[in-house]
Amino acid sequence: MNPKMPTEYNILETMRDYYQADINKHAMAIEIMLKNPMAFHDHDAFYEAIESQLKQLMESKDYIDGLDIVREIMEACDEDV
Repeated sequence: MNPKMPTEYNILETMRDYYQADINKHAMAIEIMLKNPMAFHDHDAFYEAIESQLKQLMESKDYIDGLDIVREIMEACDEDV
């Protein structure tokens, strides 16, 4: 194996970091909306914007949960070898 190539664990960790940054981005967007609700002219748009950000946040959390499952399986297989 090429020593400069990232290991499968490095790749998983990089993907996990990416999705965590995405979670932080959407959480910050929700916080900004909550602190500045007057930026929305109607209540429906305000709630829809928060819901949209929350859905994207949860999608990234689901990806992290999936990556954690993959890592656990990989580690169990490594222990068996």
